Amino acid sequence: MVAFIPKKLSPESNCGEKLRQARRFKELKIETISKKLNIRADYLIALEEERYDQLPAGLYGKNFLREYANFLGLNPKEFLLDQQTKINTNFTDNPFSQPIVKRRKFLIFPKIIRNILISLAILICFLYLIFYFKKIILPPDLTITQPPKNLLIKENVITIAGQTAPEAEVKINGELVLNNHNGSFSQLVNLKKGLNNIVIKAKKKYSQEQIVTRQILVE
Repeated sequence: MVAFIPKKLSPESNCGEKLRQARRFKELKIETISKKLNIRADYLIALEEERYDQLPAGLYGKNFLREYANFLGLNPKEFLLDQQTKINTNFTDNPFSQPIVKRRKFLIFPKIIRNILISLAILICFLYLIFYFKKIILPPDLTITQPPKNLLIKENVITIAGQTAPEAEVKINGELVLNNHNGSFSQLVNLKKGLNNIVIKAKKKYSQEQIVTRQILVE
């Protein structure tokens, strides 16, 4: 059994004295409490003498203090609050201590990665929605391969040909023209003598119109 070492109490540190007085009031011996709590007697003596550096490392010392206070009918929170700084300091200074790390500390880094991945996923979805929205509302590309601009001819008929988006609707002078699966279209258009304005329009379901004009002069 560890010899009793008297310790001078200060008004600010009387945790151990409260434990000792409560034990003596109940007329209990250290050895009896040690057997009931399954805590070594020298640890209980260290608690009463506030020699926290002689307690096991990590949270075990705090758990011993909590169990001892509960057993004696005292409020463990009061003891833990008063002695927390001293206990933590003693454990930190022990190079052989192996404190029990809280689980949430291991989760900090994965949470950061998870939040970054979630933010990236949201950003990608947002950019995709912007791209898809623009694709819907922007007018389709429209290229007229025939005829060229400002053409002078003698015939009263001409072929209008071009390329646009496969899903686009094409109209030449207001008349619907069919295009194939590649978006290519071709249509014969009758002309009158003099200046002819040919207006070609392409439009997807919800998009704006793409308009190209050709002026053809017939002699």
